[in-house]
This record gives sequence, structure tokens and C-alpha cells, in this order.
Amino acid sequence: LMQRWAAVLAQAEEKFGVDRFVIAAVWGVESDYGRIMGKRELVRSLTTLSCSGRRQAFFRGELLATLRIVQSGDIPIGSLVGSWAGAFGQTQFIPSTYLRLAIDFDGDGRRDIINSVPDALGSTANYLKRAGWVTGQPWGYEVRLPASYAGPVGRRTKQTLAQWSELGIRQADGSALTGTGLAGLLLPSGAKGPAFIVFRNFDAIFAYNAAESYALAI
Repeated sequence: LMQRWAAVLAQAEEKFGVDRFVIAAVWGVESDYGRIMGKRELVRSLTTLSCSGRRQAFFRGELLATLRIVQSGDIPIGSLVGSWAGAFGQTQFIPSTYLRLAIDFDGDGRRDIINSVPDALGSTANYLKRAGWVTGQPWGYEVRLPASYAGPVGRRTKQTLAQWSELGIRQADGSALTGTGLAGLLLPSGAKGPAFIVFRNFDAIFAYNAAESYALAI
């Protein structure tokens, strides 16, 4: 699929500055490259959730956003199917996100992230750029901790690379830390498991789905 959609991915990377491999990874994780997008009618699901549960106000907003999508003519109501909570399309936007960030990337005049791979990939690149993606920078990399490390941990606990270096942290091969800007330290399995220095681009991926395990999978 990277080869089949190489031109679209290259165009998205050039326009938005987001790494094409990250765009493709979101596509794969979210819907198995468009194979599994959900089968529930969005209007039915969101109407139900608007009347039941603890997040009724949120889902009412998503229901109204869905009706605006239908009203716009971009996607017919019969095609608006997705997850039980309203996510839909090849890269699983919720309706309000669609209204804000979906784009027409194939030039047919409609923003159709269900049936158009270019629209889905372009919209995802637009999302990540708007979430703070920094062109040309890595998301992070694996590092090695000193024995009995007891320093700060967490995506939100940002420090300079010089500060992390002073704590004895090195790249996995033992070389000095590299990169620019502030960074956090992730220990998803504790101090004895893999460790990662993560930069602003990791936060952009995290914004797409607020789970560190998700962002690490991407």
C-alpha cells in the first residue's frame, strides 16, 4: 500500500510536512488500511449515546456534527457508518474532528474520508500538522538508563537533552542523546523495560488517540 499510494503519501508529506510512514501507520492501526471501518449507523449510535450514559452532552455535539456532514453533501447518510462511539472513515475521525480538519485531497469537491484514500490520508496529515507536528524531527528513540534510575519520568515531564544526559541517559547504542527541543522519558514497562526519549512529534501522535501505547504503536 505504501507503493500503491506513494504519490498521495508524498504529496501529503510535502504539503503538511508529516512523515509519510507515520501517516500510513495511523491508517493501518485505525482501520487495517480501510478494511475495518465499523458498521454501525452513526446517526443511530450517536442518537442513542445522546440519551444514555455519562457523556450525553458530548455525543449530542457529535450527533449535530454528523447531521452537518449530511447537510453539506460531502458524504451521504447511508455511507456514514463507523464505531459505536461515532468514529468513522479510513483513519477514524469523530464527526466534529471531520468538520474541523477533513480536507478534499483528491480534488473532486467533496471531503470523503470513507471512500477516498487521498482524502483520508491528507486529512490525517492535516490533523497531525495542526496537532503540532514538527517537520524533519523524530518522534523519539530508544534510550538506555543508568542502573537504579530514579529520576523524572513521563511524557509531560519535559527537560532538555542536556538535563537528561546529566542523569546518565544515553541512546540505546551508548552514544550521546541527539535532537532539538524539550523531551520526555517514557518507561512503559517500568525502569527495567524499554525506555524512550520522546519529542513534540510524539505528542502530536498522542493527540490523535490519547494513549501512550497507541502512540508507541504508531
